[in-house]
Amino acid sequence: MTTLTYTAGVPAIDHHSHAGYVRPGEELEGIDALERENAMGHVEAQLPVDVFDAFVAARGRRDGKELDRLDREHGIRALFEESIAFQATTVHAVALADGSRALYGDIPHAEQVRLSAERRRADFPGLYGQALELSHTAAVLTDIPWIDSALWPHAQYKPVARIDPYLYPFGHPPFRRRGSDSPRFQRVFASILADLLSAQGLASPPATLGEYVAFVRSSIIRRQESGFVGLKIASAYVRSLHFVRRSREEATAAYEQLRTDPAALRGEAHTIVADFLVFAIAELAVERELPVQIHTGMGHAEPGLLLTGADPRNLEPLLSDPALNRLRVILIHGGYPYTSYLAAIAQAHGNVYVDYSWMPYLHHHALERMLQEWLELLPANKIMFGTDTGQPEFHVAATARGRLLLDRALAAGVSDRLWSTTQAEWLAGRVLNENLCRVYGLEAP
Repeated sequence: MTTLTYTAGVPAIDHHSHAGYVRPGEELEGIDALERENAMGHVEAQLPVDVFDAFVAARGRRDGKELDRLDREHGIRALFEESIAFQATTVHAVALADGSRALYGDIPHAEQVRLSAERRRADFPGLYGQALELSHTAAVLTDIPWIDSALWPHAQYKPVARIDPYLYPFGHPPFRRRGSDSPRFQRVFASILADLLSAQGLASPPATLGEYVAFVRSSIIRRQESGFVGLKIASAYVRSLHFVRRSREEATAAYEQLRTDPAALRGEAHTIVADFLVFAIAELAVERELPVQIHTGMGHAEPGLLLTGADPRNLEPLLSDPALNRLRVILIHGGYPYTSYLAAIAQAHGNVYVDYSWMPYLHHHALERMLQEWLELLPANKIMFGTDTGQPEFHVAATARGRLLLDRALAAGVSDRLWSTTQAEWLAGRVLNENLCRVYGLEAP
């Protein structure tokens, strides 16, 4: 890649990753699994709905016999291969190839696939550590339910807890739209909540809203005391980000309705309880000085998330609430395609920041243009770098691209006499690590 002027040698801290979030069995899969994941939308669009649902279910239970039958009848493997071929010109594919070369060498793709699976099985934390070293990354903030600090030491891997599992104590309404992505998030949220309840000796949500709020508060405090440095909202995958403050009386009645009548999930009670809990947790975050990341903008490469619900403007009732003026909020992923709205919201709220995680391995020219826009508009303390990956290959590539495009945006500003070279160097350090450290109260590298 191009020689760097302002970002070379500056240690990065990844504001948003999923390092350490490897589900059982996933550590056996290589980089070809990342290609297949990005092909799901293409496959879904070529199959009857019932066939796709059967495929997702069989894959979830690792039913090889059923997967073989579905492939014989519907050519599912060929659809994945077709999509992977179509992806070859995307930044996603180019970034995966760049990261794979950095870690495994400039060898044939099939050999990279074999090596990636082999090294995951042998020592996945070691492979990730190599990715951090190659990319000059001092630490990552990792969005994860729990983390084994012996394998993933907190000095380098700092966990962030999603609040979404707490928001839906009685589950979700039946999913009626296309795709498997949103139902997967529903299942993950429910599974994590069951574990969190169990950790405090509960088999199910308590009988009253007051008792449930007490559980949520103690659970979050316990996680903070175990090393979690922030919170995250990923609910755009299952509902709109339009959270509004609800009264305790309204939420108490809705909680009781959900607890006693499963059919109530289809009504407004589900939204009322979640809205109430978002504000209750946000107030706790102010009290405990826990920053909150919020997913904004597009979702994964298959149907599920509704883009209108992930529009950051939906957050204005939450962000304008007087009780939350000291809540440190980071709107993540660049909010694509709402990148300008993200900057405008951050410019108007002193407690709101932005990051460009995910974008470095999905975009190229769009990210450079966006960084120019953000750097010109926003104060120097507002922007953070991130990758949004739990995969070492993407971490290496996303960090390299994130540095390169930040460097280009800074160089353009210097060339146009917006900043001096000293200011550009200062901005590079702020974006790559200093802003994050200040917001989260961490020691700078």
